[in-house]
Amino acid sequence: MVDPGFGMSGWRKWTTRAVVALLCLLVVLSFLPLWQTDRWWVRQWDYPRLQVAGLLLIFSVALFLLKVRRVRWFWVLVAGVAAALAWQVSHFLAYLPFYPKQVAAAQTCSPQRQLSLLNANVLLTNSDYSRLLRLVEQHRPDVLLLLEVGDEWEKAVAPLRKAYPYALSEAAPNTYGMMLLSRLPMEGRIRHLLQPGVPSAQVELTLRGGQRVDFYAMHPEPPWPGDDSGERDAELVTVGREVRDAGRAAIVMGDLNDVAWSRTSKLFKEVAGMGDPRVGRGFYPTFTAQYPLLRWPLDHLFVSPHFEMMAIDVLPDIGSDHFPIYFSLCLTDRAGERKVAPSASAATEAEASEELGEGLAEKREENRGE
Repeated sequence: MVDPGFGMSGWRKWTTRAVVALLCLLVVLSFLPLWQTDRWWVRQWDYPRLQVAGLLLIFSVALFLLKVRRVRWFWVLVAGVAAALAWQVSHFLAYLPFYPKQVAAAQTCSPQRQLSLLNANVLLTNSDYSRLLRLVEQHRPDVLLLLEVGDEWEKAVAPLRKAYPYALSEAAPNTYGMMLLSRLPMEGRIRHLLQPGVPSAQVELTLRGGQRVDFYAMHPEPPWPGDDSGERDAELVTVGREVRDAGRAAIVMGDLNDVAWSRTSKLFKEVAGMGDPRVGRGFYPTFTAQYPLLRWPLDHLFVSPHFEMMAIDVLPDIGSDHFPIYFSLCLTDRAGERKVAPSASAATEAEASEELGEGLAEKREENRGE
């Protein structure tokens, strides 16, 4: 290969080398998640696909401005960048407004069939409790899911219990505490699917019209140094299979520490037969609140085919690293009808079983290390 600085001198030579090196790195990082592994340093590159696509465009323009088209490697690099850019866009294309909606918009909906939900990762170390309380008072959701709840947060939101008589709570100092509050009748339990310190909730909500809805609240661990994605992926697969097997009207909501375009999220939706209301409507990024250029959707709501969408909105900052997100749903007239998800392909089921097995293996390995 010819030196990227061939025929140049001074700053153009070093600038060209830097741009070429960055483009090569971005191409590699674009395709790295194709590696079927749970290793955290691979799975983390599922998140910033928008950002990597933007950098590919920026440095591609820079490469053209440097006028190195006569160099032999130029068109090879351009082909690699084009392939990487197309690959990145293919992941988030469905979240652009012109794409067909996966969850239909409700045209009309009686109050008896409406359900509003607010999801807020409050950040364990955040002490600006009043901002959340004002937000809840303003939007008055039927269901309120608070994540990263510690003892101080549990005390701070105690005034909400008057308006939300139904509650499940497990405060924790490890950033995985959870509190689920409801104005509507709610029966269920906090459970620990894979890890003792990571709670989730499984409940049945009764709407104003008497219809019953299964609701799952989740906040699995993210992939980060020292902790791969196996347990997170296994938890998603487990809940997906529960939703599919029940066949009832169901909602899954929470900070899933995953983006909707990842391989695992797609697998979850396929296994569960659920829809993502973001598809065809927008990205609605909720993390990170502090850095506008480094945001992606981590807080999600998925619904069974029994629901239509009324509203979705990312709410103002509450001092957390996540923005709260609000959803309003309409349960269709056929709410009581059992809707079994289309049978997943054999390959999908095999992949789901593999993810579950890897998660359980990761759990066993962690238990041995304790």
